[in-house]
Amino acid sequence: MQSLRIFFVSSAFTYRALFHWLNPSAYIFQRIGFPLLQLTFFVFLGSFGGARPLGFYLVGNALLVACRPMFSIARAIAEEREQGTLPYVLASPANSVALFFGRSAYHVIDGLLDVVIAFGVATFLFGLDLSRADWAGLALAVVVATFGASTIGMVMGGAAYLVLDATFLANGAMFALLLLSGANVPLEDLPAWTAPLYWALPITRSVEASRAYVAGADFASGLPLLVGDALIGTAWALAGLFLFRWIEDQARRRGTLEGV
Repeated sequence: MQSLRIFFVSSAFTYRALFHWLNPSAYIFQRIGFPLLQLTFFVFLGSFGGARPLGFYLVGNALLVACRPMFSIARAIAEEREQGTLPYVLASPANSVALFFGRSAYHVIDGLLDVVIAFGVATFLFGLDLSRADWAGLALAVVVATFGASTIGMVMGGAAYLVLDATFLANGAMFALLLLSGANVPLEDLPAWTAPLYWALPITRSVEASRAYVAGADFASGLPLLVGDALIGTAWALAGLFLFRWIEDQARRRGTLEGV
């Protein structure tokens, strides 16, 4: 019960502090502006330079908006070091697993809202046709994609303890997702050597499943893809936790409590 309380309290205060107590208008602008700009840029780029129908880019980029919390999670973890609170985190007797995963919980929910807004923008501004969509499948794909993107943020946040720049790492991961997830470039058009890379991303299968559900595929047909992404996302989350615990162990061994 104590670990559960730590999880939720850590989630709430990490989320609030990350935005530095933004006023509501700034928060709403960020919430709507990001999906709108990302969709507009890649939809027009795909429309004029791509060989796929408009819906291909709309669905792919609406789902990829789920990657925005990746930056927030990475920053939330990395700022422990920048703001001098890392020694307290590492020295605390609290459950480190609850502390680590607590830094992402609210951001996952935040990411879900981002994707919902993105699909709204895609539908009402760009004419995405959802009349045949399997809503249960599409909703599950959004949840799995947001979870997967968030787990990448956990790894980036842990790695930022070493390289001191979570934003650089998250930007690199974002560009990799834009290129390799199938959101903007069909997987079959990518070089063969990139296959291990894009299948190792915890969002690639969700993009594929989302397009199928929007086109009217039944729920069961996309389920294997979503299970695959959920498993890969879990592996990413465990990798982030392992990195965090390794850094914690090294800090304690060296007696610095400031990372490695």
